Amino acid sequence: MPTVNVGGIKLYYEVYGDGEPVVFLNGIFMSTASWIFQRSHLVRLNYKVVLHDMRGQWNSDKPDDGSQYSLEIHAEDLRNLLDHLGLKKVHIVGTSYGGEVAMLFTIRYPEYVNDLTVIASVSEIREDLRITAMRWLEGALSLDVRKFVLSWISDVYSERFIAQQGRGLFDRLVDAFSRGFSLTSAAHLIRSFLKLVDSPLTALLRNIQAPTLVVSAEEDRVKPPKYSRIIASEIPNSTYVEVRESGHAVILEKPSVINYLLAGFIYSNPIGKTA
Repeated sequence: MPTVNVGGIKLYYEVYGDGEPVVFLNGIFMSTASWIFQRSHLVRLNYKVVLHDMRGQWNSDKPDDGSQYSLEIHAEDLRNLLDHLGLKKVHIVGTSYGGEVAMLFTIRYPEYVNDLTVIASVSEIREDLRITAMRWLEGALSLDVRKFVLSWISDVYSERFIAQQGRGLFDRLVDAFSRGFSLTSAAHLIRSFLKLVDSPLTALLRNIQAPTLVVSAEEDRVKPPKYSRIIASEIPNSTYVEVRESGHAVILEKPSVINYLLAGFIYSNPIGKTA
C-alpha cells in the first residue's frame, strides 16, 4: 500500500494512468474509492489520476491530537505528496472539504496549480451550515456508527437518490463506515471544517489567478448553490455551473455530468499552455 511519510504521518495514495496529472481531494467522509467514476473516465482520456486519503481518513494515519487537523495542514500534506511524486504542475479537483483544501492550497502554493475545480464547497460558514456541521459532529462523538450515518445521510444525498437506492442504502453505509473508518478522526475533521466560521476563505479568493471551475448541486442541502456563487463571484477567472437534480454527493449522483464538465475544463486548460 503506497504511502508517503509527512512529519511522522503516513498518507495513503494511489496513482493511475499516464499523462497530465489530475489530483482529486476528498470530502470529509470520502475515500480514494469515492472517485471511481471520475478516475476511470480520466484515465481513459489519457490523464494521470492522483488520489489520497487525507490524514484522519480511511487508509491514512489518524492522529489523536486535534491540533494535527486543519485546512492549512491538509494543504501542506498535499504539497509534500506532490513533491514526493515529482509533480510540479497539476490540475486540482476537490469536492466539499476537499474543495476547501484545494482553494487554500491554490492560494498558498499557486506555482503547483494549473487549474482548479471546486465542487459543492464553501469559502465561509453561515449559521445554517454551522448547525448542520454541529449535528454531524455530535453523530461522530457518539461513537455509534448508526447514529453517525443517521446524522448526515439525508443531508448528503438528494431525496430522489435515496429513493432510487432504497432501504439498503442506510445498511450499506453503516457496514462501510464500520470498517476502517475512525469516528474520532471524523470529529477532528469536522472541527477543522468549522474553523471556517471564524476564519473564512472568502476574502482571500481574489488571490486565485488559476482558471477555476465552480460546480454546485441544485438540491445540495449541506452546501447549497449560494455558497458556490460566492466562490465564483470572488475568484476572478472562474466559471460557474449548477448541476440539476442532484444533492451534495454530486460526483456519485451525477457522475456523467461531472465527468463531462471535468474533461472539457481540463482539456481547455492544458499544462504548459502559453498565454
